[in-house]
Amino acid sequence: QNSEKENRAAELVIANTELAFQNEEKENRAAELYLLNQELKAKEQQLSNHINAITISNATIEFDLNGTILNANDNFLKMMGYQEEDIKGKPHSIFVEPSYALSKEYKTFWNALKKGIYQKDEFKRIDKHGNSVWLLGSYNPILDTSGKPYKVLKIAIDITLVKDQFYQLARQAEEKERRTAELAMANQELAFLIMEKENRAAELIIANKKLAFQNDEKEKRAAELIIANKELAFQNDEKEKRAVELQIANKEIAQQNIQKEKRRVEKDKRAADLLLANRERIHQEKRAAELQILNKELAFQNDEKEKRTLELTLANTELKKVQEELGSFSYSVSHDLRAPIRAINGYTRILMEDYATNFDNDGIKVLEAVLHSSKKMGELIDDLLAFSKLGRKQITSALFSMENLVDTVIQQVQPEVGENTPVFNIGPLPTAYGDQSLIRQVWINLISNAVKYSKHKSEILIEIGAYANGDATVYYIKDSGAGFDMNYYDKLFGVFQRLHSQEEFEGTGIGLAIVQKIVDRHKGTVWAESTLNEGASFYFSLPNINDKL
Repeated sequence: QNSEKENRAAELVIANTELAFQNEEKENRAAELYLLNQELKAKEQQLSNHINAITISNATIEFDLNGTILNANDNFLKMMGYQEEDIKGKPHSIFVEPSYALSKEYKTFWNALKKGIYQKDEFKRIDKHGNSVWLLGSYNPILDTSGKPYKVLKIAIDITLVKDQFYQLARQAEEKERRTAELAMANQELAFLIMEKENRAAELIIANKKLAFQNDEKEKRAAELIIANKELAFQNDEKEKRAVELQIANKEIAQQNIQKEKRRVEKDKRAADLLLANRERIHQEKRAAELQILNKELAFQNDEKEKRTLELTLANTELKKVQEELGSFSYSVSHDLRAPIRAINGYTRILMEDYATNFDNDGIKVLEAVLHSSKKMGELIDDLLAFSKLGRKQITSALFSMENLVDTVIQQVQPEVGENTPVFNIGPLPTAYGDQSLIRQVWINLISNAVKYSKHKSEILIEIGAYANGDATVYYIKDSGAGFDMNYYDKLFGVFQRLHSQEEFEGTGIGLAIVQKIVDRHKGTVWAESTLNEGASFYFSLPNINDKL
């Protein structure tokens, strides 16, 4: 028994010793745990400070690993035009273009984030109103305690303005390169002309030397005179041919003017005659100047090199004046016609308002016809001025939403109450790059024509869409209206050219000429297809836009 007690006492001592050691270990672990808790609180405070600093100076938004939006700070909401309730719980794909959201690259992007791979780049995103916004920033996977990502934090700043400025500088550089190339070509052509003049001067010197020796023998001189007479006869024949060509051209112009005059009312003929007479005068002056230059060249062939150079200089100066006169003709004629048109309109209104009781019904109808014709002439002048100004207008290009532009134009050109309401079927319209105000005028003219030439149909159906064609995007508008005869297609885009009578469809015949001018200045192409009484389709192309998403 004593031995058993001693053994139990020894075991009790050992147990007490182990218990004391365990208590000491617990105290040490408690102290370590306290220190770890303090360190964790400090790091949590530091992380909170960092997050607050990022939130204040940047736009931030959080997603789960499936791309669902968890929350966003005020900077991000303001930049993208949303309220928090608009986007919370929505997918990240609402900020990207639909084609990109379905692409393989987009899936690869999110797969990388799910694996905890950090993403940093310039990103193009779409705001609430459909506008493109360029962001510079990063997608940062947030890891849990086991080192696995459980959500994604996006930090970004808005660089849209910088990006637009970059594109504008690139376009300016491209324009400078193009103009430099054109200048180089012009210099080459000028050098070629100078070389040709020097060659002709050398030829004249040689001819003069030969002429000096022609006096030696009578027979040689006679032969030279015969050759010279033949050359002069050939030149006279050429002059006569050019005169015949001028007469034929004048007859063709006169025939065209007669066809135009038949389509207008009697009052419009007077204004058209004035315009055509002035055009013919300028054309005849130009041809007369050309003939005068040719006669001077023939008369002074045997003169010295200095006289030849002076003659060419005078001819170039006169030709430049004629070209400048042609360039300002439409503008000056339009302004000169405004004053008499306003006077006719004003005096006719005075007769209508103050002396209407002195006229019978036929007289009133005549006055109304004068007012209508003066109004029509004013519209023709306005369209002529618009077409003239179009060639001088500076193009300001930028990216813009073609769909938004077409929507605003449709609201603008709705028909009057009581007329058929058109039904528009609008397909996807890619973003375009160009002068938005000029492209707006293209759509105004095309949509207005589609509505106007369909007004006699029981139902107005208009289709608008686009498709890719190589390096260009083709936009189109199709209607089921009156259409036109493709045999007269060459007149479709001409100034004041109309394929329908004024009584059937109103208009001045300059809208499609403006469309072609605008598209040409954007380095595009415009064309049309139609079957008479079965509708028409108009197409225009613009160069593609290459963006990095």
